[in-house]
Amino acid sequence: MPESIETAVQQMAALFQGRSRDETKQLLAALERAGAAVYRSLAEDAADGAEREALLLSAEREEQNAAVLEG
Repeated sequence: MPESIETAVQQMAALFQGRSRDETKQLLAALERAGAAVYRSLAEDAADGAEREALLLSAEREEQNAAVLEG
């Protein structure tokens, strides 16, 4: 894994440290929704229809994950 990605993963993990269960769920839900936006952005640039569809399905799953956490 490139060092810059490893650093980003460590920074993300640090976001959760010391948070309550409810805060953790809220933060993770927000990140899931942000992930959905990234998948949709990638889908817009996909040249292949199958890849585009897979990315859009991934975005939907991220939204579903967020809904579970918020539920």
